[in-house]
Amino acid sequence: MKQETLTLVLVNFAGIMQRADESLLPGVYKEVGAALHTDPTGLGSLTLFRSVVQSSCYPLAAYLAVHHNRAHVIALGAFLWAAATFLVAISSTFLQVAISRGLNGIGLAIVIPAIQSLVADSTDESNRGMAFGWLQLTGNLGSIIGNLCSVLLATTSFMGIAGWRVSFHLVGIISVIVGVLVYLFAKDPHFSDADGRAKDKTPQTFISEFKDLIKDAKSVVKIPTFQILVAQGVSGTFPWSGLSFAPMWLELIGFSHKQTASLLNIFVIGGSFGSLFGGRMGDILAKRLPNSGRIMLSQISAGSSIPLAGILLLVLPYDPSTAFMHGLVFFTMGLCTSWNAPATNNPIFAEIVPERSRTTIYALDNSFESVLSSFAPPIVGILAQRLYGYKVPKTSSDSVKVETDRENAVSLAKALFMSFVVPMSICVFIYSFLYWSYPRDRERAKMNALIESEMQQVEAQDSTFGEEYSQLHLSESKGLDGKETAETDVEYGKIDRLDFDDDSDDKALLSKDSDFRETSTMKQETLTLVLVNLAGIMERADESLLPGVYKEVGAALHTDPTGLGSLTLFRSIVQSSCYPLAAYLAVHHNRAHVIALGAFLWAAATFLVAISSTFLEVAVSRGLNGIGLAIVTPAIQSLVADSTDESNRGMAFGWLQLTGNLGSIIGGLCSVLIASRTFVGIPGWRVAFHLVGIISVIVGIMVRLFANDPRFSDTNSKARDQSPKSFISEVKYLVKEAKSVIKIPSFQIIVAQGVSGSFPWSALSFAPMWLELIGFSHEKTAFLMALFVVAGSLGGLFGGKMGDVLAKRFPNSGRIFLSQISSGSAIPLAAVLLLVLPDDPSTTFIHGLVFFIMGFCVSWNGPATNNPIFAEIVPQKSRASVYALDRSFESVLSSFAPPTVGILAQHVYGYKTPKKSLDNVKVITDRENAASLAKALYTAIGIPMALCCFIYSFLYCTYPRDRERARMTALIELEMQQLETDDSPLREEHTRLNVSETNGLDGDERTEIDIKNGSNESIDFNDDDEKALLYRQLTFSNLAD
Repeated sequence: MKQETLTLVLVNFAGIMQRADESLLPGVYKEVGAALHTDPTGLGSLTLFRSVVQSSCYPLAAYLAVHHNRAHVIALGAFLWAAATFLVAISSTFLQVAISRGLNGIGLAIVIPAIQSLVADSTDESNRGMAFGWLQLTGNLGSIIGNLCSVLLATTSFMGIAGWRVSFHLVGIISVIVGVLVYLFAKDPHFSDADGRAKDKTPQTFISEFKDLIKDAKSVVKIPTFQILVAQGVSGTFPWSGLSFAPMWLELIGFSHKQTASLLNIFVIGGSFGSLFGGRMGDILAKRLPNSGRIMLSQISAGSSIPLAGILLLVLPYDPSTAFMHGLVFFTMGLCTSWNAPATNNPIFAEIVPERSRTTIYALDNSFESVLSSFAPPIVGILAQRLYGYKVPKTSSDSVKVETDRENAVSLAKALFMSFVVPMSICVFIYSFLYWSYPRDRERAKMNALIESEMQQVEAQDSTFGEEYSQLHLSESKGLDGKETAETDVEYGKIDRLDFDDDSDDKALLSKDSDFRETSTMKQETLTLVLVNLAGIMERADESLLPGVYKEVGAALHTDPTGLGSLTLFRSIVQSSCYPLAAYLAVHHNRAHVIALGAFLWAAATFLVAISSTFLEVAVSRGLNGIGLAIVTPAIQSLVADSTDESNRGMAFGWLQLTGNLGSIIGGLCSVLIASRTFVGIPGWRVAFHLVGIISVIVGIMVRLFANDPRFSDTNSKARDQSPKSFISEVKYLVKEAKSVIKIPSFQIIVAQGVSGSFPWSALSFAPMWLELIGFSHEKTAFLMALFVVAGSLGGLFGGKMGDVLAKRFPNSGRIFLSQISSGSAIPLAAVLLLVLPDDPSTTFIHGLVFFIMGFCVSWNGPATNNPIFAEIVPQKSRASVYALDRSFESVLSSFAPPTVGILAQHVYGYKTPKKSLDNVKVITDRENAASLAKALYTAIGIPMALCCFIYSFLYCTYPRDRERARMTALIELEMQQLETDDSPLREEHTRLNVSETNGLDGDERTEIDIKNGSNESIDFNDDDEKALLYRQLTFSNLAD
């Protein structure tokens, strides 16, 4: 029990450092831009590069989380991102920083799936939303730490070292320490002594493991709910990525570094509470409205982000004296827009796939969303410069500099709003599709899980059939009659096929639903959840580091916003490419170890960023950071999904989002507050990276030593009974699973939505830069961004809880509708924030209010809809794959947001690269650049959010069917396990179960269950049949509902 608690604490530490590392760079965009002589487009490209790398590494993260100890994976990720952070801290050129950010993306990619899958495995449907809400909260804490570290140290120097560089060094050092602790003390329940599966599992070759991972990923991608959530996530995360320019925007307005850090912290705090609230409301709504509660909550959250962003960016005056108003808006925005992940996305992910596939589904989700969302920062930069007239600061008099900063703040605000309103509108629309796809995918995943449990019991009781490999597959097809049929195919030694039609009322199939779930001791689960949330905190903190110091890093590396945005793009690309590895690790290994490995990787990458002196070094480090993040995300999400059920999955993901936002707050504050300082000659932003890296290492070590993966616990016999497989066989299985996931319509829709919805969030990585260009100090910028993150955290909890409530009330549409509201609200809120609020640093209160409202309202999608639906549309064993695939697909595309923002700001809205000039000229240039950047940001938010909201609508059709299919598959697998237990002659045979849907001659949908074994016999159940398959009865009529 104490081991569980320690593991959870360590994992949450890793999450804290991960988020702290992410929040470092945005907090010092201004300083980095000056150091690298780059414009907002360059700064945004740094985030884009990191996101691209991170997204590309999510497959690797899924592999690590599935096949390896997730605690070790988290530790590895911490080391990677810590190294990348160190590289950024020592980089002197834009290329060095970009490379370091890419390395950072590797570490982040490794960690995220491991953490999420651990959380999912430790909760059920009644509390999963709350659990992810806590995870998001701890992540927000990491963002606050990273943001404060970078912002507070940005304007100082230590022994001749710029403060922003010092902040990177600090984060990197702490990440290393956390990674060591996670590795040493965290325990993955899948690899614990109590879990026999890990001990007795037959070794597999890498090729077989990889094939299994691909197979699992395919099965997850095929889930319609997963597809919709990914599509929504791509759009919904784009504005949040764009908000990485918030610190810069606040400082341009005139807020000090401390005020910026405070405002950003308030935003993160609001998002943290919003995540808890959203996750809790998602669980409540899931009970009240099982098919629609979570979806409605996310739509509310996403929709509310639009007016809140409009107030924050366009309505509030650009006056540093309005810090209170900005803080209020930031808090409200963070509170209202942070519900999606904990209330809907993460819980749904856990519900639409089997437990074994949760890591995969989280890795896939992170891969898909992170890449596209990472385009937000460069898009914001481009909009600010090319469309809204952002001018690169030049050396000038103080009065000219102030005026230029105000103008640049206006430009940046408009760009931010454009990159917010459009994606959130799309996000809200896309959520609507979950009303149709989610109920079916959820029920299908439940059935699949029950079937797998039954198959395990059969293997345990039947000595002649236990050594063979059993497989269950679900698919959909159309028959001659034009109606869809869900086909369940069970392959083993003796019986070939069993077909059940969806319209059959009573089919004798399985045993009690209560036999479906195996749980570990409460204290061990609690410790694991705590550690996983800590890992999530550090993961988000690591991600928020660079955007918080874009200005400082740009100055240090002499790069423009496009270059800075390309760093995030590179990290996202690497991260996305590593998600297959993340799925593999989460599926075949202790997810606690996977999370620890990811923590170590991103900590190493963070350290590398902190010591990087060139843009190339930073880019390489960010790429390594992406690897660590890719490994961790699917593992964390699948753990959360496996640990919750439909009644609380949204709340669990809400907590996860809240902790993640907490990490963002930590990272943002660490970077923004330290960016202006120096420590023993080390720039504050480098120190912030070092701090996050050190803490990430510590968290990684704790996760590794104390976190426990339920699949590898002593009480879980499945790990013991699994025969070792070669790596080739494991890879083949992974590939096969990935294919099955990809074929799920709901998964495809969620991925499409996630690609669009995550784009604005990536673009928002320019928010700090935009704020600073307006004139906000580092402190005010950090404060506003923290407020936004806090609101997003609270919104995540609220969204997760509302998603759960609506899912109970409206099982087929509640979550979808909620996400559409959340994403749709982002459009007007972003317009208010970026285009309406005055570019005046004295309007801190108004900006804070809009930030808070926006953060609170647009953060529901993940916890309320995406993650819960992912868990429901695939069998439990495929959850890691579905999350990994989702992250892989979304992260790559969304990572283009930062460079896109930078390009829009420079080439469309007239952003001008700062040059040495008089202070008064510099102020004018900053103001003009802020306006340009704001327009670019709004473009990067409004369009993707509108697409996100639209894509969600397809889930109304696909989600119910995919959910029911997943449930059916789970039930069949559970019964087959009982059959193997009772029927000894079947023990030595190879079992495989496939579920697919076809249309019969009569035009009705039917589910076909195919059980394959050694003989050529076939048993078919049609609409008019009622045949006893196993021991109990199961009604499939709800599959056609």
